[in-house]
Amino acid sequence: MVLTLPAGRRALFAVPAGDDGHHRLPLVIGLPGYGRTSEDLAAQSRIPARAMAAGMLAVLPQAAGPAKSWNLSGTPGNGDVALLSALVTQLAATECADPDRVVITGISDGGDMAVFAACALPGRFRAVITVAASINPRTGCHPIPIVAVHGDADPVDPYRGKPGPPGYAATPPATAAIAAWAALDGCRTAATTRVAPHVAVTTYPCGVQLITVNGGGHTWPGGAPVNPSLGFTTSEYDATAKILAQTDP
Repeated sequence: MVLTLPAGRRALFAVPAGDDGHHRLPLVIGLPGYGRTSEDLAAQSRIPARAMAAGMLAVLPQAAGPAKSWNLSGTPGNGDVALLSALVTQLAATECADPDRVVITGISDGGDMAVFAACALPGRFRAVITVAASINPRTGCHPIPIVAVHGDADPVDPYRGKPGPPGYAATPPATAAIAAWAALDGCRTAATTRVAPHVAVTTYPCGVQLITVNGGGHTWPGGAPVNPSLGFTTSEYDATAKILAQTDP
């Protein structure tokens, strides 16, 4: 179903079949990338369908304006942060979402916004999972479990980082960004294991992980392929399964 949000915003909302509205259910919030719709993310990641099959709620709000761009400015009264906070409150009150089992994720610009919101709303989310995005913790951000899934052949948000355009922050290297999150969470030593021929998992003991997809593009691992110009979509790793697992107690 489609939820109508303030200021002309909208979101896709998925509820498991047979839900009676009397049992607290985990909630996954998925944020599309720059210029992308909620339907685009649903088709690429299959979050709504798979959340429903797993007995979870899922909501995919769309970014504002014709550009469908998230506000990462850090200005007081950030409307996107307020919207995400209000959305969790609303779904906890009206749809029996469990406020203690809310996970936020996003791809590209949406991944950056997921991190931004987690920093701005400490304690609101159980975990953050970013796909095809690399961002450092903001000053004052509280520790939070974070998983970054990133292809090392990403042509848009390069795995090794890139300078930012005028007025925008640089994209940090994925390994440096995840190390900064681990340091924030209180650990600095990691172990890396190869879980598939082209997938390596770097794990810190404080709930921080980097999933590196060798040859992966600006895509959703395990999801539907997109425009070939964005690179390769691997089937060796299932990013959506990882996201849904983060709601476990």
